[in-house]
Order: sequence, then structure tokens, then C-alpha cells
Amino acid sequence: MLNLTHPTVDIAITCSHFEESLHFYQELLGLEIALEIQIPEDVATGVALAPRGFRQVRLRAGETLIKLMEIDSPPPRRSDEFAAGVRWLTFFVGDVQQTFEELKAKGVPFLTNPISAPDTAGVVCAVDPDGILIELVQR
Repeated sequence: MLNLTHPTVDIAITCSHFEESLHFYQELLGLEIALEIQIPEDVATGVALAPRGFRQVRLRAGETLIKLMEIDSPPPRRSDEFAAGVRWLTFFVGDVQQTFEELKAKGVPFLTNPISAPDTAGVVCAVDPDGILIELVQR
């Protein structure tokens, strides 16, 4: 059992096109930058985070930090096909229809219109520049 000292889990995303991802999360979704740091190569390789040093921009999403990685020679964009690994991030919003309309007007690419689900008042998925689904849920 993990003895957690913080109530949230941070999420790191290795970006294939860092500026596109930063624009998506900061400008389109409206997340605020909490910190920008440079992770030195000895740390990156010492704990096997990455094959070399990298820049990390941390964006605040409620109590969670979404960490975007900018690294020289990034890996290619993932396919849109169902695959192992992180598939989606869930953001809980007050009004899914209003949020959908506001973000769609800003250019956020959505896969469908909002629908209701058994455990929610509404749900809809957008997709980030690297193919990660952004699930917006209204409870």
C-alpha cells in the first residue's frame, strides 16, 4: 500500500509537438502555468524518466498538475487507434454543454457532441495534439 502524502496524482505527457500541446492546454483549455523547469540529463537518465534532459511545463488543473515535456528529438505522435497506455484525462465541469460550446468555438477538436451516460448528466471527448482524449464530465 502506498503511503500517499498528497491527495492528487500528477500526470506527465511526453509531447510530440510541444508548442501545439502547450497551446492546447494553456490557451484552449485555459490551464494556468504553475512552474517551468529544466530537468538535467543526470536526473532524467538517473531515474529513467527520459533519454536526456528536458524542459517541463507544469499546468494546474484543480489540484492536479499536468506536466508537459519538451525534449529534443521527441517521439512521434501516437496513432488514434485504441492502444495500451494513458488513453484519456477526465475533467469534471459544471456544465458540459456550455464548456463544449466554448471550447469548440476556440478550436478544440471534439469527437462527438455531448451525450448523457448512466453515471453522469453529460460527457464529451476532445482530443489533444498527441491523441490523448480529454473527457469532460458533468456529474
